[in-house]
Amino acid sequence: MNSRGFTLIELMAVVTILVILSLVIIPVIDVNIKKSKNEMYSIQIENIRMAGQNYFSDNIDLKPGTNNSSFVTLDSLISNEYIDEVTNPKTGKPFSEDIYVQLLNKNGSFYYLVCPFDSDCEPYN
Repeated sequence: MNSRGFTLIELMAVVTILVILSLVIIPVIDVNIKKSKNEMYSIQIENIRMAGQNYFSDNIDLKPGTNNSSFVTLDSLISNEYIDEVTNPKTGKPFSEDIYVQLLNKNGSFYYLVCPFDSDCEPYN
């Protein structure tokens, strides 16, 4: 009787090939996912910095004097509608409790820094 089907050896060969392919492909996919999360994190930080810059442009009276700084929290930027709620792509949690935008005036040059509250950023007022 001539039956159609695969032998156990053929099935084991196919499974072995699939396992080898997955061992090669999964690390590549993992690296690409981490890379895209890092890129998205950088984009989110830049968006927060730009929202802070817009906030200080609209509120000129808050700009600091020479060699001083001012800051605005992300919660304030969200409540004043300069930016929508921002999620940290690395953790999946909102940034709002952890971050602020600092405007630093060093000798007449303005710098906009996005700083976590627990960092060694320049001190803020």
